[in-house]
Amino acid sequence: MSIDTWSESKISEAKSLLVRACQYQESLLNSDLSMEVIERSTPVVWFGNPTPNNWVTIATNPSCREFLDKDDRLLLGNEARFYVRKPLVSLEEFINDNIQLESTIKTFNSYFSRNTAYRNWFGKANGAKLEGFLNGMGGSLYATRQHKQVVHTDIFPIATKSQMGKIASRKGLLDSKFAKEFLKDTIDFLKPSLIIILGKEHCKRFELLEEKIYFDSTKSINFFPDAKYQLGFHTRLKVPVVGLHFKPSEQFIGLGGGYDENGISHGQYATKDALNKIGKEIINEVKTLFSNNIWKDI
Repeated sequence: MSIDTWSESKISEAKSLLVRACQYQESLLNSDLSMEVIERSTPVVWFGNPTPNNWVTIATNPSCREFLDKDDRLLLGNEARFYVRKPLVSLEEFINDNIQLESTIKTFNSYFSRNTAYRNWFGKANGAKLEGFLNGMGGSLYATRQHKQVVHTDIFPIATKSQMGKIASRKGLLDSKFAKEFLKDTIDFLKPSLIIILGKEHCKRFELLEEKIYFDSTKSINFFPDAKYQLGFHTRLKVPVVGLHFKPSEQFIGLGGGYDENGISHGQYATKDALNKIGKEIINEVKTLFSNNIWKDI
């Protein structure tokens, strides 16, 4: 759905989210994390084209590769994945320019329809990684008639030069008042019919995001027992939640090396076929647990 078809109130809400994220990014420039902020970058509030009843995946924060190439040079022109400010244009100037704000929002929506998407993490259309898992569930980050539309977002909307796991103050960032309130408001804006949390460390974090978000006990995939997950429910939004204890987008999906109790290597878990099967088993569990008319839009 193009921003050109959005109502004025929806465009205003999107701009408000982006401005809030810019103001927080600006505050980081005056903190001990100033060296982690990528020069001329802008926050990434979501990835993909929001549509009615879309699913939403949630991870940590945007990769530095959304703005920098392998030599840490800014991705510009046709290689750019998101909006990069012109030299000497401050975040303050940026947030007061409606044209730049709307151009940035358009890059969010068109992310997976361009050839620049960071497929090393998200996966190719009909491929492995996160896309392979989502295809098994019946969803896709890419526009297809066969799958439910999926939009991605992060707990922390600002790309950092270092991986978040290597930043000493990461817990303070991810559990900050800003991160909690911003994630809650972003989810409200995206209006998902299903929420998928990527990573065990984020399941408890999401459960504590607001009152009456619940997770059931941990389950294992039948043929891939080290792939564990939880099913939950977001009471206010009235939508189911899937909390993965593994990461489909990362090597060995966050499990490390070794073998499971069936002698299957964790490397095998990361294949397209395995991810498809894992996703299919989970969505069948979701539909079984929520098998009444309330969940018809899943």
